[in-house]
Amino acid sequence: MLNGTIMPSDNPCLSYDNRGLLWGDSFTVKLRGNSCIVYDYKNNFQGICKMAESMGMEAPDSFKPKIFANDLLLLLRKNRIYKEFAATLTIFRNSIDTNKIASTNTFSTLVSVESLPHEFYSINKNGIFTDIFDSSKVISEIANPNFSYELISGKMLEENDLDDLIITDKDGNYVRSLHSDIFFLKDKSLIYASGHENFSINAIFSSRIMQIANSKLGMEIYKSEVNKNKLNGVEGMFLADPVNGIRWVVGLGRERFYIGMANDIAYEVYNYYKEEIERLKG
Repeated sequence: MLNGTIMPSDNPCLSYDNRGLLWGDSFTVKLRGNSCIVYDYKNNFQGICKMAESMGMEAPDSFKPKIFANDLLLLLRKNRIYKEFAATLTIFRNSIDTNKIASTNTFSTLVSVESLPHEFYSINKNGIFTDIFDSSKVISEIANPNFSYELISGKMLEENDLDDLIITDKDGNYVRSLHSDIFFLKDKSLIYASGHENFSINAIFSSRIMQIANSKLGMEIYKSEVNKNKLNGVEGMFLADPVNGIRWVVGLGRERFYIGMANDIAYEVYNYYKEEIERLKG
């Protein structure tokens, strides 16, 4: 769907002057939902608007919460997706030529949807293996300074038989994974290691996890930087994002963890969204 118009997926729908393609003047978020309803829709829509605003983009009159929700519903029904789904939304600044300097701040929206096999969120049965992402092992120079090395890390994952990679900052603090925010478990405390990151859609899902862990399980919540030197006493680790849900980590390099309360948190998260969808469906 491009700006509310449903289009065949096998036909081109972007112009040669698309600023997202030419200059990276765009951003993409992935959302998840059930029964044509996006989880945490209000918060996610506000988050998308905040991200667009941070890039100096101005929303068109047609980009309103109710209008976008209805457009998404029509797209899902067109694709005969009535249960669990993932939606990929790309917002790119409009253009009238190929000039690098923008001539307008209005934006367009491109949306695609796909069905997912599991209803609501389910935690992985077997823990995943991760390691620290080292960009020096990829390439040393790149033509586009805005390009993220991590986007071409697939070979590293395959060669090292890993499920995800952990991104660190210059001080070695664990910032996020390729897809997700990072949590650690210690005693009956939940440590949010990605809390110092810039705003992202992942942060909305992570905030919901922290709220549920505190209210349903009585866990103490901390937002703290974590690095290799602070893993002493840490019992568990999991990754979280709105599409993959909660994935518990068994290995971070040579470190090993237990599932622990990650399983209890995932169960409460499952119940929360299940009840929320049933309530919204009436």
